[in-house]
Amino acid sequence: MVDTLRRDHLSCYGSPLPTPNIDRLAERGQIFSNAVASFHQTSMSMAALFTGRTPSIESGEPGRTLHWNGRTWCGLIRFARMEGEDSCIPSGVPTLGEEMKRAGYRTVGVVSNPYLFRPAGFDRGFDEWVEVGARPANREGIKLVDASTHTAAHVTRAVLEVLDRLPAENLFVYVHYLDVHDYALLDRTYREALSAFDAAFGELLDALEERGLLEDARVVFTSDHGEQLGEKHALRVGMHLGNPSFEPVLRVPLIVSPPLLEDASRFLRLEDVFDLIRQMGRPVEAEASELGPDELFLSEQLYQTLRKGRWKATRRREDGRLYLFDLHDDPGETRDVADAFPTVARDHERRIDELADRLAARGDRPATLSPDDRERLRVLGYAR
Repeated sequence: MVDTLRRDHLSCYGSPLPTPNIDRLAERGQIFSNAVASFHQTSMSMAALFTGRTPSIESGEPGRTLHWNGRTWCGLIRFARMEGEDSCIPSGVPTLGEEMKRAGYRTVGVVSNPYLFRPAGFDRGFDEWVEVGARPANREGIKLVDASTHTAAHVTRAVLEVLDRLPAENLFVYVHYLDVHDYALLDRTYREALSAFDAAFGELLDALEERGLLEDARVVFTSDHGEQLGEKHALRVGMHLGNPSFEPVLRVPLIVSPPLLEDASRFLRLEDVFDLIRQMGRPVEAEASELGPDELFLSEQLYQTLRKGRWKATRRREDGRLYLFDLHDDPGETRDVADAFPTVARDHERRIDELADRLAARGDRPATLSPDDRERLRVLGYAR
């Protein structure tokens, strides 16, 4: 998992920027051309990957979302069994780690994004869960961290330290890199950060090959979301924060090596990748999705967005105005065509209402950010 990685910046997806080590993986694998993030932000998109569920901050009341805090920002609080449950991923929702452990794998997670640190719930089912860069908790229980302590070199070193003391058979290893996300914090351009990560990824592949750990192994390479890099759209947005989520923050790479599926052009959300990985462990039925197979629903703080086929509608919560984009004729999402295609617009608005109701978590939830919430936002550059 490479945090904040746009697929159009990889040379295996046609970018002029060389990413030779990611290409190494792609050359012996399968490049998926229609994979999308489940949200524009890490905790909700990662919750989709780790549970197969669609994230949502719908409250069940028109125009109002759940308050944004460490309990709601996985988008799964509708599954919480009790008020006050602390985990961002509710305890009753099976996780990827639990599913792979049930399939007979020893499970290892090496993570560098504080959103995934304990006690969020992502660690459930992992025999080993290494939080790279986390320092001992202070008096308030906060694990302080800064960008210089969780670079690719730190993450790779942690991965190899764990693998060198474990038997190689039946391993499921999850690795989360943050260098591309931290490009501004590390005083780099986005492309410089990506080139640095690609070099580090080559070192990881070399180390795994030297240890024989890529033989008879399958590698899944993806991202939790992309990034806004100055594109002009019909509505104003900021970086990868969405609101609304235009395609640069949604289109992510998905490379599977060796190849797994017959159709590499099929539409896949990160919640679908959950099932993809589970099925590698053992034959299982896919989780029943709240969405249709060609739908992506984004429950954002300022907008509600539905992408279905070539059409994408986004409704502003403040005044209920709906914008419609034709991704086929206008891939840059610069023209609102709701007036030109009123039937399509009405169908999308009706479906947004249905999904907002289906995915709602009703009832009052705490509004305040905990000290830990505030610190994680500060570390990731979202707050001062």
